[in-house]
Amino acid sequence: MAEFMSTRELHWRAGKEDVSCRIDESQGVGSFHMSGTTLPFRILDSSHIEISGKRHRFYVVHRHDVSTVWLDGRTYYLKRAKRSIDAPASEVARGGDIRALMPGKLLRLTVNVGDEVSEKQTVAIMESMKMESSLVAPRTGRVLEIRFKPGDVLEMGAVVMVVE
Repeated sequence: MAEFMSTRELHWRAGKEDVSCRIDESQGVGSFHMSGTTLPFRILDSSHIEISGKRHRFYVVHRHDVSTVWLDGRTYYLKRAKRSIDAPASEVARGGDIRALMPGKLLRLTVNVGDEVSEKQTVAIMESMKMESSLVAPRTGRVLEIRFKPGDVLEMGAVVMVVE
């Protein structure tokens, strides 16, 4: 049976600098690529990671377009950088967008295009770092569009579906 390898391209603003990286990962083991450097990693549990053979304690909190990373007692604040290939401003401004809360895999959809949903109803389930999270409808309405299917790997902020 083939293993699923996910690849995520991440673009962050750390202070005044834009930073891009790529993460290749399968079942908690992978490589982190940034600025010509490749670091192998292995996720040990929910608060420990092994990077280049050395064990580190970590914790990550995602909130909107900002991630706070604690790694071995140091704190890093990362803001998602806007890229030219992002959705047009008119699309981003829509209040019915349901977005990925963090980078991860879309596990399942609980609605279809045309379904009526109520505010705060779970419409999809995502997985990131072996933790599941629910995506909920921002308001009562009808599902206009679904942009991804279960199994797709999403970047943080990707519009998964739109509710009118």
